[in-house]
Amino acid sequence: MNTLFNKLRLKWFIARRTLGYTEDYVEHLYRIYLNHTKIIHFRDGYPVYSLSTPALFSKPAANFLARSLYRSIQNKNFPNLMSFAVNDICDAACEHCSFFTGVDDSTRAVMSVDQCRRVIRQALDLGVSIINFVGGEPLLRKDLPDIINSVDKSQASTVLFTNGSQLAERAVELRRAGLDSVYVSIDAASAEQHDQFRGKPGLFNKAMEGIAKAKATGMTIGLSCSISPESFEAGALDRIIELGKQIGIHEVLIFDTMPTGRYQHRTDLIDNTDWVETMIDSLRPYNEDPSYPGVISFAYMTSHRSVGCSCGTSYLYVSPYGDIMSCDFNHAKFGNALETPLYKIWDDLSSRPEFQQAKWGGCKIKSSDFLGNGHHQATNGIKQPVKQ
Repeated sequence: MNTLFNKLRLKWFIARRTLGYTEDYVEHLYRIYLNHTKIIHFRDGYPVYSLSTPALFSKPAANFLARSLYRSIQNKNFPNLMSFAVNDICDAACEHCSFFTGVDDSTRAVMSVDQCRRVIRQALDLGVSIINFVGGEPLLRKDLPDIINSVDKSQASTVLFTNGSQLAERAVELRRAGLDSVYVSIDAASAEQHDQFRGKPGLFNKAMEGIAKAKATGMTIGLSCSISPESFEAGALDRIIELGKQIGIHEVLIFDTMPTGRYQHRTDLIDNTDWVETMIDSLRPYNEDPSYPGVISFAYMTSHRSVGCSCGTSYLYVSPYGDIMSCDFNHAKFGNALETPLYKIWDDLSSRPEFQQAKWGGCKIKSSDFLGNGHHQATNGIKQPVKQ
């Protein structure tokens, strides 16, 4: 009798407490990863905490949780996030670009749609639940919707990183192809400063137009910005966040400037964490104020407070030619997915001592220990789009 009573009592307890406990779990989950618990958008009926995570209770989120269980059972790293470069041309000339002095090779052919589909399929089989489409400037690829459409939306969320120059014209077709979210690169709240930094007059206004069009489709919209010690000191970040609030976007994603690509000479950024800590602290008031968009920082997420630098541990980058790299900023190649099955390349990459576990204390590319071990390389070259 006592056994039956206790079982009934347990069921009643679970019925009363599960909802509140689930809410507590979700709050801790996002506070640790993002440094806030703000729901920034409801997309297709599902709550979104960040463009960088699948919507809560969506099928890609379930895929992520299921894969996390098997990671622990198998004691094996699997990628949950992939950046996929779809082309090697751009209509801007950004001051800080990490692609055109690290990845571009004008002698090689960009992957076809069929090749892209095969690589994406292999990535999904490995457990990827978030795919970032990057470039170059990805919107210069006319068949980009065909590539986006090839992603099994029950397994992965899709995110586009763009300078916004063609977003207004293409937002509707991207949404129809299944695109969930868009990050538009904005590095200054002033049109003049932004266009100068990006090397393209009129880009700021085109980006603002694209943001409005993309938001109207129901996609989750974020601003992605690169902040240096000097621009932070000058108040650029505060002005960008205020701009985001003004235009009604959902999130601001901050990348602290990396000593890579066209900024390879910025050795002052290596092992320089004091200003980054100050920047992270400055974001707290924005995330506590519901009138502002969510504000997340790459520096926070790669710190000891969150998941750490996960390049090569739970994250990978695919170049337009199929080369596999540990991240966008580390240009060392570990194989080519058109020549070797992706799982074999990932097994080799993630089994190396420097990638077996996430690194606390910030991005590996900003660490002298990592750079000193020869795990970063770069090449030269730039392509401009062919006018059609």
